[in-house]
Amino acid sequence: MKTLLILLTAASLIAAEPGAALMQRIMKAADKTNDGKLTLEEYKTLDVQAKHHGDEHFNTGDKNSDGLIDVGELAEALKKQTWFAILSEGIEPCFARLDANKDSKIDASEYRKISKMGHHSEQHFKGADVNKDGFLDLAEFAAHAGHKLATLEDGQPKKKPSKK
Repeated sequence: MKTLLILLTAASLIAAEPGAALMQRIMKAADKTNDGKLTLEEYKTLDVQAKHHGDEHFNTGDKNSDGLIDVGELAEALKKQTWFAILSEGIEPCFARLDANKDSKIDASEYRKISKMGHHSEQHFKGADVNKDGFLDLAEFAAHAGHKLATLEDGQPKKKPSKK
């Protein structure tokens, strides 16, 4: 069942979404007050590195220094997010570019070329490798790219449950 859900999610994300439409979708998912702008707290739901770098990324994106991020400023604020980089480029083109040996899968070294997670790249790669074969296929890659946004849109918890 979990694999089916991943494949269905991936299929819905594989088509490249135009830049403006993607920005609107992200804004809608994160903007809980529906005012067309993100506060720091709303923005942090989009930032995988929010615990350590969320304020810095927010301030980088807030070009007019009004303490809010509007849809025009959003791309700059999110530029250090791996999921955003993948969705912005388009899942299939990004996958094809990263798949250096054209074997229809991405290994950890190929993934590092897009990952904005620094020394956490390996951890995020392993988390995206659902079938634990040491590679990401297109479906896993698509699900990984859209996980943050899909989670916000579904209203599910923003953090993974802790392992016991």
